[in-house]
Amino acid sequence: MKSIASIILAAGKGTRMKSSLPKALHKVAGNSMISYSLELLKSLGIEKKIVVIGNKADKIKEEVGNIDPSVTFALQEEQLGTAHAIQQAESCLTGFSGTILILYTDVPLLRSSTIKDLIDSHTKCNSNCTVLTAFLDNPAGYGRIIRDTKGIFTKIVEQRDLAANQEQVNEVNAGIYCFDSEKLFSMLKLVKNDNSQKEYYLTDVIKILLKNGNTVSTVTVQDKEEILGVNTRLDLSSISRILYKRNATEHMLNGVTIVDENNTYIEKSVQIGQDTVIYPFTIITEGSVIGSNCHIGPYSHIVNSSIGQETSIYSSVVEKSKIGIRTNVGPYTHIRPGTIIGDEVRIGNYVEVKKSFIDNGSKVGHLTYIGDAKLGKKVNIGAGTITCNYDGKNKNPTTIKDGVFIGSNNSLVAPVTIEKDSYTAAGSTITTNVPERSLGIARAKQKNIPGWVEKKSKKKNTE
Repeated sequence: MKSIASIILAAGKGTRMKSSLPKALHKVAGNSMISYSLELLKSLGIEKKIVVIGNKADKIKEEVGNIDPSVTFALQEEQLGTAHAIQQAESCLTGFSGTILILYTDVPLLRSSTIKDLIDSHTKCNSNCTVLTAFLDNPAGYGRIIRDTKGIFTKIVEQRDLAANQEQVNEVNAGIYCFDSEKLFSMLKLVKNDNSQKEYYLTDVIKILLKNGNTVSTVTVQDKEEILGVNTRLDLSSISRILYKRNATEHMLNGVTIVDENNTYIEKSVQIGQDTVIYPFTIITEGSVIGSNCHIGPYSHIVNSSIGQETSIYSSVVEKSKIGIRTNVGPYTHIRPGTIIGDEVRIGNYVEVKKSFIDNGSKVGHLTYIGDAKLGKKVNIGAGTITCNYDGKNKNPTTIKDGVFIGSNNSLVAPVTIEKDSYTAAGSTITTNVPERSLGIARAKQKNIPGWVEKKSKKKNTE
């Protein structure tokens, strides 16, 4: 959409959030609010994007730059109202002629289909301005859409200015607009701040347009939830729930079983294969890819990770890692960033794996720490084993080759290599390489003292 530019308003302080973080950067369903506006524009193919920033502008610039480096920024140094904010973007649109779509960063539920309808209607009706409206059961706090007896739009009246006969009007202004660029910037110059807040309101542009005989039309959103805005932490929570439920519904329609959609938290842009089952109290973050016929949860947290088909993750955390097919993880396992786990692997109870490679068919059963290690195929790690990878200055590697059996309660002091088809004895502290098909044993010789208990008892009785 090359003849369309968008202005996203993100300069507000968001005082009702009671936070040092700019409102635009608060996370809704796991992602910053402003990311939803940017994703919306991307889905519509709108290339010209201006974000108006003000409060803690550098932080917003950093976030937006990571999401979409093509965005242009306009600075509103002093927050003097929405019309004033739009004026700050004018210099970014020099030479542009077409439609300007205006969005607020704190309305993250908008669907691209709704905005497409708004743009299409604006173009078809050849309007100077098109206003997105909604019908609410409780319209309190919103500006009302006032129509004449023929149903023709006449004005927007803010909540504080409503006459007695207007308070029952339940059609509201969503605050999302399409404007003809030339009309918008010419009319902005006529807006005054003669109101109690001493601010320049964008809605006054609509009033001026109508007064000067210009056309203003409306489009009504079908799903009224879409226009809900975030002003408080309560809003943040309720809108996050809506987004999580929306995401869950999409996955269920695509063949995923979600046992309890009200207690499952799947972020946007997650891929899940058919016939996978997601159990309650599971969190799956953006960027994660889960194959078909998997079982995830309950109480699992998957962070930007890839999980192969027919794999089960029970009550465990997987962070920025890759897990193969037909592998079982958990319960109570922590797979830390940088880990790659192969196919048909078993990672059991109370195991922590950090930045390691575990090849096909290996088993790390329970109560074990594997860090900075490379495990070959069909390795068996006994309970209570740790790779001692940190010497106080550097992280050192442990290499365990194919077919190795590590006895229980081993300490493998890196850097160390256990060669193919070797064993280490239970209770060993392995500090040097173990050759192929050998037994490594490193423990003190056991000594039994006959009669020790009786001697101890007699000594106690004489005291």
